[in-house]
Amino acid sequence: MAHSSKQRDKMTEEEFIRQYDPGAYERLSASADVVVFSVDSEAQSQNYRKLDKQKLTVLLAKRSEHPCMGKWSVPGGFVGIDEALDAAAVRILRNKTGLAELYMEQLYTFGNPGRDPRMRIISCAYLSLIDRSRHPIKSNHQLSGLEWFEVELPKGKDFLLLKSSGEEIVIPIQTQAVQNGKIKTNVHSVGAHSALAFDHASLILEGLLRLRGKLEYTDLAFNLLPERFTVAQLQQVYEIILGQELLSPAFRRKIADKITETGVYTSEKGHRPSQYYTYNGGMK
Repeated sequence: MAHSSKQRDKMTEEEFIRQYDPGAYERLSASADVVVFSVDSEAQSQNYRKLDKQKLTVLLAKRSEHPCMGKWSVPGGFVGIDEALDAAAVRILRNKTGLAELYMEQLYTFGNPGRDPRMRIISCAYLSLIDRSRHPIKSNHQLSGLEWFEVELPKGKDFLLLKSSGEEIVIPIQTQAVQNGKIKTNVHSVGAHSALAFDHASLILEGLLRLRGKLEYTDLAFNLLPERFTVAQLQQVYEIILGQELLSPAFRRKIADKITETGVYTSEKGHRPSQYYTYNGGMK
């Protein structure tokens, strides 16, 4: 029953909640989708003197159900009615991939009205970083497969490139200068394509841009590495995320206070031994 404004003013909050009709407004659903990045090494078989090439990879799931059946997507699912967003993201990732106890942070909220053909769904996207050697993945019945795709966003280029052992996906990127108050910023968006489900190409792009931006003022990249690593391996990780080469002396100065010597050296044939380091939490 509708009440006049005078009647509502006289109500207590408990009385107001008891008579409140949630059906008076159209409902929407919420999902949690997780963009999982990792680093993989590709052996340089053609030249044993070269260090193994590091690749930034993103975990994608092939959908086995409508909508978007057969397309690749980031792992995701619906948030329960009594479930916190962070808890939902942890649960969904664990149930669909077997991954748990990872670095995870909220990335962005995606809410365009037409992003899902079933109904109005708002997605709270998350960014997760893992060391693949320590976290094996496993699929469930809702997915026909999980696969790591190499991901590249070359600086100065207008595309996002995803590559697996049997597939290559080129996603056009559009950049537009937008005035936001007194500040003009470049806003990146995904162009038309049909390779990924829903708007998940936008999720991957946003995750990569967040990761790229945070390298300047956080130690986020260390979540992608094993416990022991060489400086060259660490520099490669920075370079593939940033999409550009870095000067080695300047990079060593930048990370000197973040790493600790182990006294253990590499022993690959054809290479001068390199010392392994560990991350010290940014304090030395």
